[in-house]
Amino acid sequence: MSTLLTSRTFRFARQLQSMVQARRFTVLAIETSCDDTSVALLHSPPHSPSIATLLAHKILTCPNRIYGGIHPLASLQFHRRNLMPLLQSLEISQKPDLIAVTRGPGMLAALATGIDTAKGLSVAWGIPLIGVHHMQAHALTPRLVAALNGGEDGVEFPFMTLLVSGGHTILLESRGLTSHKILAETIDIALGDMVDKCARRLLPEEVMDSYPEAVSYGAALEKFCFPEKEPEYAYHPGKTPERKQEDEEKVKRWGEWKLCRPLTKNEKVRFSDAFSFCGLGSTLDRYFSMKDGGPESISVEERKALGREVMMVAFEHVASRIVTALEASQTPPSALVISGGVAANKFLKNILSNYLSHNGHNIRIAIPPQKYCTDNAAMVAWAGLEMYRSGYISAPTVTPVRKWSLDNDTYYGVSDIDCEAGDKNGPGGVLGISGWVKREVEGR
Repeated sequence: MSTLLTSRTFRFARQLQSMVQARRFTVLAIETSCDDTSVALLHSPPHSPSIATLLAHKILTCPNRIYGGIHPLASLQFHRRNLMPLLQSLEISQKPDLIAVTRGPGMLAALATGIDTAKGLSVAWGIPLIGVHHMQAHALTPRLVAALNGGEDGVEFPFMTLLVSGGHTILLESRGLTSHKILAETIDIALGDMVDKCARRLLPEEVMDSYPEAVSYGAALEKFCFPEKEPEYAYHPGKTPERKQEDEEKVKRWGEWKLCRPLTKNEKVRFSDAFSFCGLGSTLDRYFSMKDGGPESISVEERKALGREVMMVAFEHVASRIVTALEASQTPPSALVISGGVAANKFLKNILSNYLSHNGHNIRIAIPPQKYCTDNAAMVAWAGLEMYRSGYISAPTVTPVRKWSLDNDTYYGVSDIDCEAGDKNGPGGVLGISGWVKREVEGR
C-alpha cells in the first residue's frame, strides 16, 4: 500500500510539473540593431508577471577594430551570416508563444535582417510578433533583472533613466510602460562614441594589439586607465578641497591640457536639456597635435591621466544634467536607472553617485549586470513580454524604423521616410508610429 501511494504521488507530481511547464509563456527574441547579433529564449509564468527564467541567451559581435569603429555594411553581413546559426543553436523543441524583435531605432538594414527573420518565423509557427523599441528595452532592463531574481529589487514607475551608449545619450523620465519624457539628449555625438574616439587616440598601439578584433574601445580605455592591480576610482566633486589639490597636482606634473568643458560658453543652448561631447574630443585631438615632440612624446602615464580626465569631464557633464532634472521633477523618481553600453563603466557609476550625493540627492542608482547593459536579446524579450501583457502586438506588415523617439510628445509625419507615420491624434513616443495592433488581454 505504501509503495502504491508513493508511486501515485510521484506520477501526480510529474503530471503537475508538466502542467505548470505547459502554462509557461515563452518568448523568442532577436536583436540586430547595430553590430551585435543576439538571440534569447525567455520563460515567464502567465500569472506571475514579475518572475522570469532565461533559458538561453547568445550574443556575437561583429569584428570592428579594422574599421576603427562600427561599419554598417560589415555589421549587416555579420548579421546575415550569424543570425540563423544562433537561432538553430537554441534547439527549440516547442514553438514559442511570442516572437519579440528589435524594430528600431538603429541601422535600417541591420534591423531589417532581424525583422524579416522574425516575420518568417511568426508566419511559419502561427504565433504573434511584436516589434520592440530598442531604447525602451534598455530602460526596462532592471525590471528584467528583478524578474530573473524571482521578483526581488524591481524598479517601479516613475523612474529616471540615463541611456548611454555608442549611439545614444538620453536622460529619460519613465512614467509608465509607454509613457516617457526626454529630459535631455545629445545635440551632437553620443557619450559612448566620444569615449571610443578618445580611446583610439589615447591607447598605445601595443595595448590595442593585445585586444581581439571585436573590441569595445571605451572598455579598453577604462581598463587602461584603471588597471586591476591599482583600481583608482576615487573621485572628489568640483570645488572641494580635495579636488582643488588634485587639479593643482595635475597642472604641476603635466601642464595645461585645456580640455573643453561641454556647454559652458554657448549661451544659445539651454543647459538643462542638452548634452554635447564633440568639443571634448576635439580639444584632446588639438592637444595631441600641438604637443612638443608629437604624440609619440606623450608617456603612458600621461595617457592614463588624460584618459581619466576625459572621462571625468564627460561624466560630470552628464551628472550636472541629472541634478538639474531631479531638482525640477514634480514627482520624485523611485530610482535612477543607468543602461546602455557605457553603463558598464565603473568610473561613471562612482562619479554619478558621489556627484548626486554631494548635491543633496541620495537617489537609488540601478545598474544592470554588464551582460545586460550592452545590446542584447534578453532585454528585447522582456520588453516584448511587458508590451504583450499590456495588450499590444505588431501587425504582419510591420517594418524596421531608423528613427523612433521614446518621448510622448514626438510624432512622425507621412513624409518622414525614416519612420512609419503614426496617428497625429493618437499617442506619441513608443505608440506614436504605425504597426501596432491592440488585442484583448487574457490574463497573460
